[in-house]
Amino acid sequence: MKRVWIALLLAVLAVAQDKPKEQKDEPKLVQRLFILKYADPSQIEGMLRVFTSSLTTNKEMHALAVTGTPETIATIEDALKRLDVPAAAPKDIDMTVFLLSAADAPATAAPPMPKDLEPVVTQLKNTFPFKNYDLLDVLTFRTRTGQQVSTTSSGGSFQIGNRNVAVITSLRINSISVQGDGGTLRVDRLNTSIRVPQPTGAPGDTQFQYYDLGMQTDLDIKEGQKVVVGRLGISHDKALFLVMTAKILQ
Repeated sequence: MKRVWIALLLAVLAVAQDKPKEQKDEPKLVQRLFILKYADPSQIEGMLRVFTSSLTTNKEMHALAVTGTPETIATIEDALKRLDVPAAAPKDIDMTVFLLSAADAPATAAPPMPKDLEPVVTQLKNTFPFKNYDLLDVLTFRTRTGQQVSTTSSGGSFQIGNRNVAVITSLRINSISVQGDGGTLRVDRLNTSIRVPQPTGAPGDTQFQYYDLGMQTDLDIKEGQKVVVGRLGISHDKALFLVMTAKILQ
């Protein structure tokens, strides 16, 4: 009897070995070509790669070719309905940048400080040890959201000996955009370059040399708010402060 059970067991094992292994069905892939009306396919390609699919873009034809499962294709189609929409109309922005000089001694022949800057000066006096703040220069310009803008001014000056020597201020902004609340501006890559004359001779001498100061930053600014962008140190007892405000034109 024992031999019979062994023979049956061997027969079952042989049948099991001869039975082919079940293979999982490969997911069915389909292809779909999307023609976009508004969006740049190369810009949204990265966002769509979160889905498991193969993507090919053609910027000139606004085309996006997708290979994936039917479920993935349907998900991408739904995402494109949200992404392929007209861009918001660009807005004009008026920017004003105040360049303030800070020192222990007041500047000679400095223009009067505007009333609306007095709260900013009070804030600076409570934060930094300088006794006097003077308005050195004002830069005003108009730009448009999404565009690069640059401007230069030599309206400010420092007195060296018996002469006034220009302070040369250059600003460049990569782009400005309006945030979702409609009243906050995002300033991307604000670059500030200021050439400051400094005396090199004896007191009262008119000899001088230019020194370059610079600052680069991103910032958010609410419409009408005056923001202290930063401080640029000239010496232990003298510095420059950049204050910015903006207005969205409707």
